[in-house]
Amino acid sequence: MESPCVVVRENAGELVRPRSRGPESAVKPPQALCTEIGPGLYDPDAQPPTMSTNQAEYYRGLEVASAALRHDQGPSRAAHEDRAARVHEAIQPLLDQTEDHAQLACRLGCSHCCHYPVGVTYPEAMRLVAAVRLRPELIERIVDASSSKREQSWEQLVGAPCPLLLDHACAVHESRPMPCRALGSLDAEACAVALLTDRMPPRDEVAWWRGLGAAQALANSSPRGSRELRSAVSAILTAPAQDAERAFAGSRTVPGSD
Repeated sequence: MESPCVVVRENAGELVRPRSRGPESAVKPPQALCTEIGPGLYDPDAQPPTMSTNQAEYYRGLEVASAALRHDQGPSRAAHEDRAARVHEAIQPLLDQTEDHAQLACRLGCSHCCHYPVGVTYPEAMRLVAAVRLRPELIERIVDASSSKREQSWEQLVGAPCPLLLDHACAVHESRPMPCRALGSLDAEACAVALLTDRMPPRDEVAWWRGLGAAQALANSSPRGSRELRSAVSAILTAPAQDAERAFAGSRTVPGSD
């Protein structure tokens, strides 16, 4: 039987690593982490490590995001948008206050990471819908991208630009989901290489794991889990307002999120 450690771990809105290309997938640490033997590949027979710094940072992000969600306003569309905004606002200082933050290579116009499939939670999808609602050109791009990529595998989505990417910049940067917030590269050239190979670029690990924890808090919303950004946002935009949750639930599931 194929090891479950090799393909993906549980997800809630993160950039998901396909079997052969792209960033690794992770949202919450499994009960027993496998030993990494390559970028995103794990040896199920090796002794699992003890509680790691990465796990500790994950739980820190989860705690901060959970605290931001304690005073929910109900199940309305606005409440879901607000839920994502509150978590994003609460977690951002933790993503910015890391030892590696000053060394980030991420700059306006650098968009390598915008060519990977991204998972979004329901509150984040609703925040994106609100951000593009009055921008018909973006709605058209999202719906067209979802339709044209529907038959492609998750791995085949690697290299395809996000429909929200305009002139090498995010058109809804303030509303971007957790994967886009938490992934910070320390080497832009390595990011370009990563799109074509299995070679992972160095990243701000503390920010990444804090973001994973925050994403898990959002993924615990109903409907639970995460969905591919194009598919989820397009489904909500084209569905009657009262069917938003159903549209999200029926959109493309992120591998490993169920």
